[in-house]
Amino acid sequence: MSNTWNQAYPTKIDFLLNRAEAIALEAKQKLNESDTPLLKDLFSEKQITNSKSQVIRNLKEFNNRGYIPNSYLTKKAKSKNEFMGLYIIGEKMNGEVIPIYIGISRTVYRRLRQHGWGKEHNQCTLAYLIANEEKHESKWANKRSLFPKTDLIEARDKVQNFRVVLYSVENDYDLYFLEVAIAGILKTKWNSFKTH
Repeated sequence: MSNTWNQAYPTKIDFLLNRAEAIALEAKQKLNESDTPLLKDLFSEKQITNSKSQVIRNLKEFNNRGYIPNSYLTKKAKSKNEFMGLYIIGEKMNGEVIPIYIGISRTVYRRLRQHGWGKEHNQCTLAYLIANEEKHESKWANKRSLFPKTDLIEARDKVQNFRVVLYSVENDYDLYFLEVAIAGILKTKWNSFKTH
């Protein structure tokens, strides 16, 4: 059975809960392995002019980790050179890498690049959350576009040094369900599911 957009409903919720628990456990282990990449290891910044640079995906690094394009799994993907799924970001604290954020996207490569190198608050949202808490105690909640760029850049540099793991998920319902479930299991600090 599927919805109007021909997206299949989950057949067994208990299977998804088990999958969420398995991913959460594996992600905690992977984030603490010394060869798990930092976000900055997955991309290279190439200077084009004195004031302009380009951030390029490090194909070899992604491919070696099995994070190969999978956008063929969805007919809605605009590119066959993307990764649909979820990503878990971890920060080293007191000698251990703790999962702090989980995100989902049909375009994970692009989304990760935005987290680490985005120019605006709505692109590098994790950096914005970190900078806002550290520097401003949420005074910019209703004026995000006026947020100081220097604070955003500083937090963005911090995000580039976080570890990251990816998981392929091809079904939209599964993807959304897993994001919330895994965030709850891992108690990720920076996730919020508050709606408007």
